[in-house]
Amino acid sequence: METGKRLAVYSTFLNVFLVGAKGGLAVLTGSTALLAEMVHSLTDVIGSLTVLAGITISRKKSPSFPWGLYKVENIAAIISAFFIFVVAYEIGKNTLFTEARELKNINISVFSLAVMTIPIVLFARYEKKKALELNSPSLLADAQNWMTDVAPIVVVIGGLAGSVVYPHADKIASIIVIGFIVIAGYEIIRDSLKSLLDASVDAQTIEKMKEIVYGFRAVKTINSLIARNSGSFIFVHLNIRLNVKRLKEAHNIAHDIEEAIRREIPFVERIIIHYEPEKKDFLRYAVPLNNKEGEISEHFGGAPFIAVWDEHFKNGSKISRDVIQNPFLDLEKGKGIKLAELLVDRSVDILYVKDDFEGKGPTYVFSSADIDIRKTDSVSLQDLVGLKKES
Repeated sequence: METGKRLAVYSTFLNVFLVGAKGGLAVLTGSTALLAEMVHSLTDVIGSLTVLAGITISRKKSPSFPWGLYKVENIAAIISAFFIFVVAYEIGKNTLFTEARELKNINISVFSLAVMTIPIVLFARYEKKKALELNSPSLLADAQNWMTDVAPIVVVIGGLAGSVVYPHADKIASIIVIGFIVIAGYEIIRDSLKSLLDASVDAQTIEKMKEIVYGFRAVKTINSLIARNSGSFIFVHLNIRLNVKRLKEAHNIAHDIEEAIRREIPFVERIIIHYEPEKKDFLRYAVPLNNKEGEISEHFGGAPFIAVWDEHFKNGSKISRDVIQNPFLDLEKGKGIKLAELLVDRSVDILYVKDDFEGKGPTYVFSSADIDIRKTDSVSLQDLVGLKKES
């Protein structure tokens, strides 16, 4: 996070320069609004130092804080906003409760203030760009703080210029500046409190995560997906149901899901994935057929039809039965593998075959899905179901 630290240092130095410049102009003109602007920059120096401290501390690791110190950045952002409110108070106190003064050296002060806005705008835009890249709330708060500096300066310029014809123009300008500052401070506190209170990340990011997870064929259901912000980072808690039976395979899928989320979603610090097998109160069986009448085929990939049926765990009662056509029958190569993948997608638990295809492509597909392959000498589906009931 060297870029963040460097920006915080630059912000501090720029504020120190503005304190001196505005203070000099305040003495030169006698403007209470400019004096308040000097106080504004002085509090910004403290705010910038707070941002720098927040960025540094948030990256520290401590056994006493196993979830990290990331939220220190949000605390720093709130402190920065607090100083913005102090500015509003100082401006109000120094303009509303003092007598109007005759201002001096207005022309040179207006020109100097106009020139000051150039480095402020350029730095604020650059810092905001980097804050979004680094996903740093404290840097973003500092960039917003810099942008609030532009409006007060413009209003102060108007107040100085208007004071030539209206003595109270300086005070009116100060009141307008207070409004800008209060709004900016409120927005910073609102966004930082969301993170401190573990508010969920935006809906668009959540939907993108779901899309990534469902991109894995083994994922049947997302039971819950909770993602929260903590400083610059995102913590994800994911509960999924997988159509796999082997613990090692489930672990590998969870690892791949984690890597995919980290690759697509920036600043994900930690992902906790709880996975469990698909809940079933039945077993699903399949057998290749020569015809719809139930004649069991000698072949697997070359079988025109596949019978699929479910039986309840407890009493063996039939829940459903279906005879599907082999959609890969006309393929010259790979029909067995394709048909095996189809049965895996249909969550088959046990496959009956006549021909032992040990060592062939479908075997590896069924093995990875933990599908039990059993040989049978039955001639028809009806015979097979009867033999299976006895076993």
